[in-house]
Amino acid sequence: MKLVSFLLVYLFGFWSWNASAQTVEWVDVHFHYTMDDASSTKELAEKSLALMQSENMRTMVVSSSPRPALNGPDFLEVQRILAQHGKRFAVLAGGNSLNPMMHHLHEGKLPPDAIEKFQALAERSAQSGVKGFGEIALHHISLNEQHAYEVIPADDALVKILVDTVAKYDLVLDVHFDPVLAKMVKPSVLTSSRNPGEFEPNFEAFERLLAHNRKAKIVWAHAGGTDMLGSFTPQLAAAMLAKHPNLYMSLRPRGQQPSVMLPARGRLNSDWVAVVEKYADRFVMGSDSFLVADSFQGGGAARIFAERSANQRQGIQMVLAALRPEVARKVGSENAIRLYKLEP
Repeated sequence: MKLVSFLLVYLFGFWSWNASAQTVEWVDVHFHYTMDDASSTKELAEKSLALMQSENMRTMVVSSSPRPALNGPDFLEVQRILAQHGKRFAVLAGGNSLNPMMHHLHEGKLPPDAIEKFQALAERSAQSGVKGFGEIALHHISLNEQHAYEVIPADDALVKILVDTVAKYDLVLDVHFDPVLAKMVKPSVLTSSRNPGEFEPNFEAFERLLAHNRKAKIVWAHAGGTDMLGSFTPQLAAAMLAKHPNLYMSLRPRGQQPSVMLPARGRLNSDWVAVVEKYADRFVMGSDSFLVADSFQGGGAARIFAERSANQRQGIQMVLAALRPEVARKVGSENAIRLYKLEP
């Protein structure tokens, strides 16, 4: 009888713990709008609000993917349009403007005097009401032939301009950085011809960038679910968080590699859970979802990623349900509200 009573109490406690975790309201800090111009913002906002309602999402932080070309919607205009919805939306600028401009300047495709225009745009964006810059590509591997390969030294002077600007205005810099710890041949799983045959080490430059201005809040995107080069492990994440107090990470937990937080076929990675619980104040949730306007005329990569987005958001909710309730609240929403200065 005592054993039966114990089991009932245990099961009730387990059910209550999971039920409370599953109802945690969460913030998605990494959600991409894809459109030809800002006129589609209202359409995408309506779709987003319905999605947020069904998935218990408090706020969506909207940005452009890190576009390689100097064209696309004006996300400062997107910010203006979404502002009418109050705390439901926040915006990161620069993925479609500062990011391509930075890469074009680095590659010599723009004249040196464009650096002043780059810095002026960073300042103007920072003063517009956005919460920061993103998604900014420091090293971005190509996943298919329609998906760009982008690379710039993480401690390049142009990147430092962005870091100093977010520090000045107490904003956030959201970066995509595929780490390379030592020179390596391209893994066979990366079939896109856009990638180089060999990858050069880039990690020391990233550490120098983090140390450049400790007032700058830098969010390393896609933690837990991107390890195509075999380096973005929970051990590396823990070491970096211990060493760099201005570094944060957004979790996108699902992936194909065995080292990810939530493998496609497998159990939750206990090593990642341990890192998240140890540094519970330094993680936020970023699904890397794509929402594509009906009228969008661009390439197909965004549509491919949009089809997979619900699966990533489902993975986030599974992780929140598995974490201890106090950790789930921090990672789900409290950290994002503090870090991105979201409306109460």
